Amino acid sequence: MAIEFPVEDCPEVAGIMYTEESLAVVENKLLSLYDNFRDALDEQHVHTTMRYVYYIGETYRIAFEGTWAALPKAGAGADDNTPVVDLPFWETLLKPMESVQAALNRRNGSELAGQYPYAQRDYLAWVEAGRPERTYRGTLREND
Repeated sequence: MAIEFPVEDCPEVAGIMYTEESLAVVENKLLSLYDNFRDALDEQHVHTTMRYVYYIGETYRIAFEGTWAALPKAGAGADDNTPVVDLPFWETLLKPMESVQAALNRRNGSELAGQYPYAQRDYLAWVEAGRPERTYRGTLREND
């Protein structure tokens, strides 16, 4: 993906790979490619769309010490998972596919890059605090 994406899919990011700046470029490219999210998931486009999904996730993973994970879809087969990035300072998972969906549905050009400063702020606070182990505010149902 690292070579294919900037050559075939989005050559505009070639000099700024995996940066905050590149997310706005990627979003503008997505908006020029697809009229809506359904179009992005069409059989003809889904593989290209997934490369964008992975690029977005990898940008966050690299910048914020994240880890890729596969989140099983409810009621789906064993191989039908959603790619997510687990950031060590957030309770929730980053779902790049949902970011693409928001960008294509809202079409304002600021969805992908708009999330980044919040992640960066939280990451820097986490690093400054000595990278503490993640704590969850919620409780398990068994403990209620």
